[in-house]
This record gives sequence, structure tokens and C-alpha cells, in this order.
Amino acid sequence: MKTNVTRAAAMAASAGFAAMALSVSCTKDRVALPDTDGGAAGSVTVRASIAGYYGDDHSAGAGNAVRDLQACIFEDGRMTGIFDNLSLSGGSCDLAIDGHSGTLYMLANTDGLIDLAALQAGEISETEWLRTAVAMKDGAPADFFSGSVSLDGMDKSQTRIPLSLRRGMARFDLKFNTAGMAEVHRVTLRNAAESVFLFPVSGQYSPEDVSRKDYSAEFREQPLTADTEGVLHVYEQSTGNRVVISVDAVIDGKTEVLTKELEEPLKRNTIYTLTLRKDTIDVSLEVSFDEWEPGSDTELMP
Repeated sequence: MKTNVTRAAAMAASAGFAAMALSVSCTKDRVALPDTDGGAAGSVTVRASIAGYYGDDHSAGAGNAVRDLQACIFEDGRMTGIFDNLSLSGGSCDLAIDGHSGTLYMLANTDGLIDLAALQAGEISETEWLRTAVAMKDGAPADFFSGSVSLDGMDKSQTRIPLSLRRGMARFDLKFNTAGMAEVHRVTLRNAAESVFLFPVSGQYSPEDVSRKDYSAEFREQPLTADTEGVLHVYEQSTGNRVVISVDAVIDGKTEVLTKELEEPLKRNTIYTLTLRKDTIDVSLEVSFDEWEPGSDTELMP
């Protein structure tokens, strides 16, 4: 099976994902939980912000990129508190909590996918929570963000705690490096994963039971002829199942289908750049955060 997205949808997604330092504003106290530090409830504030692809400050479309912000706290392996219906107003998300106990998890854009109240009622364990997977939404990867911060062991004098929210997807950008005429009609990731872990799992990029199918962005009505950001967004995923990037192009009047099997995992919140040449495509990796090592360049052949 194959899923296609149009140029308009791809451009809209690119605008939403281009936000580099988006943040949201919310204030909500956890209710009916004991004060583990012996101080006043709400004396500790977690400030959440959305990390950019490059790690520098740049904001675009902040009002549209983040919605349905919610959070929960796990203590001793149990979900003990929920923060939902958090409001958005820009700047930052200041969340008042009771003290330095447990781990705080925050989500954005998971409406219709993650129901914290139902999970708490079902007594989900923290181990199960950390292996929760997010499926496709309306035939496309969900544009969700997630982040967490461990409160255990923090100095009690630390009353403002940062939390970074990161995208669950990788982004493909397109660059042209051709002497003649070139236009791109379609970009496809073959055998693309249809689900992803809600939070990163060490050493594993896709759930064991992940289903796969081809996922494409179509530009036939308005072919791409210039460098373009966000031509395709896909979930973070392992690439051991013949995951192939494919570009349908017309170069100097000749139709070409340029492909390359990807050997390294596609990592969340990371930009991959497809550089179109006359008879090949180079794939280079632009790293989002300084804790990630740059990937090696690979070449896509017809």
C-alpha cells in the first residue's frame, strides 16, 4: 500500500514544523496529591519549551504548531497526577508541581491518540507507558511532541526546572545542485514505519510489531524546482527492513527515479537533506541537537 500527501499538505506541514523555539504558556496545579518535600504545594515550577531542529532560537507559526498540551507524573511506577486542558498563549509553559518526586512527562498534539485519564484509570505502569506507541493519524504521521524530566534526586533548592519537548518525526528537505533543468514530482519513503514510540527507547527506533508501507509526497501538479524544506515528514524508525528513499524527477527532459536504501536509523527531530544532482542524489544529515553525532553522507543512485 502507498500513502500520498499533496504539495499543499507538505508545505503546510513544513510551516508547522519549522518552528525552532516554540513554546506554550500554561499554569495548572496538580490536585489532591501529597506534598513530598514538606513545603507548599506548587512551589516547584517546570518550564517547558519546544526544542528546534538546529538548537537555536527561531520562531515561526507558534500559534499553529502546538495544541492539546497535557502532562502526567509517575511516582514509584504509577501515574499519580494528570495535567490536561493546558492553555496556549506563547512564551513558555510554567507548570506548578508539588515537589521533587517522580518523573514528569509532557505531550503536545496527541489529541485523539493519547488519553491520559483512560490510561490512569487502567493503572498503566511506567514501564508500559515508556513503550507506548503512536500510530498514524488521518493517514499521515502525527505531528506530536514529547519530553520528560526526572524530579527525583534534584536539589530541593531548585525551584525552576527546564523541560524540552521534541518532535517524534524526522524531516526531509530537498536541495538542487544541477547545471540543467530539473524538477521533482514525488518523494517516497518505501517501507516507512506506521508507528513510533511516544518517547525515545534506547537502542530501539521502532516497535517490534510495527507495520510498514510506502509513504509519498506528490508534487505533480506543481513540481518542485527550487530548494524546499519539509518535502516529507516520517516517523523515527529503524531501517533494517529495506527502507528506501526514492525521488521521481525530470532532469533535462529525462524521467529519472533515483533511489537509495537507508542503512542508518531515521532519528526523531532530525533533518535529512536530499541533494539532487544530474544523475544521483546525495543524502546528508543536519543534526538538531549537539548531543547527536552527525551522520555520514550517503549517495542515492538511479
